[in-house]
Amino acid sequence: MTQQSNEVKEIDLLELFKTIGQGIKNAFLSILRSVFFLIALAIKKIHFLALFAIIGAGIGLFIYSSTPRYYSSDLIAEANGELAVEMVEYINDLGFLCNKRNKEALAYSLNMPDSIATIVKNIEAFHYIDVNKDKKGDYVDFKREYKPAADTSIKIDHSRIYLRVAVYDNHAFNAVKKGIFNYINNNQFFNRLNLIRKSELQELISQTEKEIQKLDSLQNVDYFSQKNELNASNEGKLMFLSERGKQMFYVNKLSLLKQKQEYKKELQLSIEPLTIIKDFTHLTVAENPRSGYITKYALRFLLLGYIFILVLSYRKKIFSIIEK
Repeated sequence: MTQQSNEVKEIDLLELFKTIGQGIKNAFLSILRSVFFLIALAIKKIHFLALFAIIGAGIGLFIYSSTPRYYSSDLIAEANGELAVEMVEYINDLGFLCNKRNKEALAYSLNMPDSIATIVKNIEAFHYIDVNKDKKGDYVDFKREYKPAADTSIKIDHSRIYLRVAVYDNHAFNAVKKGIFNYINNNQFFNRLNLIRKSELQELISQTEKEIQKLDSLQNVDYFSQKNELNASNEGKLMFLSERGKQMFYVNKLSLLKQKQEYKKELQLSIEPLTIIKDFTHLTVAENPRSGYITKYALRFLLLGYIFILVLSYRKKIFSIIEK
């Protein structure tokens, strides 16, 4: 009885697998036939589809001629004093003014004429995401996954920001950059923190120099004491089998000198609250070229024309299906 039931189960499983396999085969063949049918219809009505594509290309060319060209470029900067979070939010306020088309407020914020503010399309700032938590940015947060006000596990680079500017005149990047830096430098919070940072660096440099001088004095004392001990031993004809422990004056001094050089380098390179690492590229290509408009609208009208022909050719079947 058990053997017969096992055989029945095996037969049922074989039938089930055969049914599933046949269903997959039929579905694949149906999809294949549908694809061939759509291709055949497109070939049959190619002249109509070409007409729709030409109409779409003409509309794209018209829209291209009626819209201004704009150019975008990127700038990478170091926010001195680890102020990247505050600066990104502060710069994005300019982007809000651009989106609202408030050119008067934008011109006032950037301290530039209204004629230049008018050609600014957008200003955006982004964070750098720190993946391996080494305090260095690994990629730019274009999707804005990081939310400063929210409790998030995403780590960011607190010292580096990514700035993107779009303008309607390819020669306006210098003026916009100057305006953005004026906008940041006029912020009293950033200015005060930057002054504190530079004052602290000066104190560190001064203290490091004092520590180096102390090491030099200790080295001199040690040198003369060793010399006096050697003279005394020679005069008294005394010999010591144990040597005095070696001092690490050289290593300590070298470490302090490296620290001093790092402080000086930061003080000289990072004078303002924001330091440019990679500047704007002025020889940029338009972000909305003619070919883009023609291709986009030609493809859209091609698809629209295909759907129209498909519905028109099989309207009776479609209506009968709808009625049922």
